[in-house]
Amino acid sequence: MPRVLIVHYSRSGHTARLAQVLADEMRARGCVVDTEAIRVVRDWNRWLLPIPLLPLLPLLPVYLASARFRSVWHSVYFQPEQAIRPLAHADVSAYDLVLLGTPKWLYLSYPVARWLNTVTGLAGRRVAPFATFCGPPLDVFELDMLFGPLADRLRARGATVVDRLGISSDYHPYFFFGEMRAFFRIVSRLAFGRPLADFTLDGAVGKAAVRRFCAALCPDGVATISRAVALPAIERD
Repeated sequence: MPRVLIVHYSRSGHTARLAQVLADEMRARGCVVDTEAIRVVRDWNRWLLPIPLLPLLPLLPVYLASARFRSVWHSVYFQPEQAIRPLAHADVSAYDLVLLGTPKWLYLSYPVARWLNTVTGLAGRRVAPFATFCGPPLDVFELDMLFGPLADRLRARGATVVDRLGISSDYHPYFFFGEMRAFFRIVSRLAFGRPLADFTLDGAVGKAAVRRFCAALCPDGVATISRAVALPAIERD
């Protein structure tokens, strides 16, 4: 039976919920699954988290429009990190597959960036990143902005990136009256003709994405999420 490690960082609870759903599904498919939540030494104030991301904001229209600019930006962008506590699985070389989960903080979350520079044994491992973000699965803004640089970092450590999964949380911590959440709900209607709820773990598109992701990683297993795997409630971190 394949040995799978599912490791994630979650600040608001949404990525943790997705990690649990994936763990249940992979176990149901016959995998031996270990899990680990990345824990930070100290939580940062939420209003301090965006400060390292500010240099991109004036250039965001160019970033979204130009693949060449994105490639150059990713090569020079400084990825912030956040101190994490000692890992229970600091060496992942014993696993056949690693599922790495992160919320999208414009790019990669700072604790997961530190995990990538802390963990050993990634060389030769199959890795499948998964993530949560507020909006629908927009190709550039949500998916490529996160998974492109993350895949580059994993390959630099010798890992093979085998798939990726992005699920909407329909949650955004900024600003005061849910303005960003309302904005992405409008974007979802305009870009996909669907309510944002469809792309969450409780929505039809989100559930189908989880089934596809797990089937691709464990093709000989038995799909269960639409029948037997109950979706856990969100517990705030």
